Amino acid sequence: MTQRPFVIRAPLTAAILALALTGCASRADHAQGGYSHLYEQGLQDQQGSSSVSDAAIQRFIDLYSPIDADYIEAHLDQVYAPDLYFNDTLSTIYDRKTLKAHMLKTAERLDYMSLDVQQTWRDGEDVFLRWIMETHFSIMGSEREARTIGISQLRFNDQGQVIFHQDFWDSSQGLDQHLPILGTVTRWLREHP
Repeated sequence: MTQRPFVIRAPLTAAILALALTGCASRADHAQGGYSHLYEQGLQDQQGSSSVSDAAIQRFIDLYSPIDADYIEAHLDQVYAPDLYFNDTLSTIYDRKTLKAHMLKTAERLDYMSLDVQQTWRDGEDVFLRWIMETHFSIMGSEREARTIGISQLRFNDQGQVIFHQDFWDSSQGLDQHLPILGTVTRWLREHP
């Protein structure tokens, strides 16, 4: 009897997971090798400076703490280079103009979002920020809050602008769990390993 629920659940779990993952994938992520290929290509294409100022890192942190449309309009061009690699696990972007539109849309959709940087460390040309992100937003008239952890890997050019930005975080622990259908699926999968 204990095997039957497993047999029924395993295909259902696999089907739900496959559907959720395909629904979240962007067209660019279907490139040869998918997400990891894009990351590896970005690392290869965007060679950074090994002498990054603390001021450049602080400009990046200020852009996200908290996220604000007016601040993005006024400061994003100082923080990010015109050509770049950006992946926040939800979108992959290669130029500043598209990134600005993405961030303005994000700021518009959220009531509040801020990063609290817990630790910063450097490894050659790479700068890593370990953070806690707090987000407030509304879904179908209901106020929601999410608190997630993550790490950003950054590379800067000689002018102190970000040319490579890769976020590592589990969106299912943050925003996804609040979505009407996907949230139910991700919560169920966590509770039924």
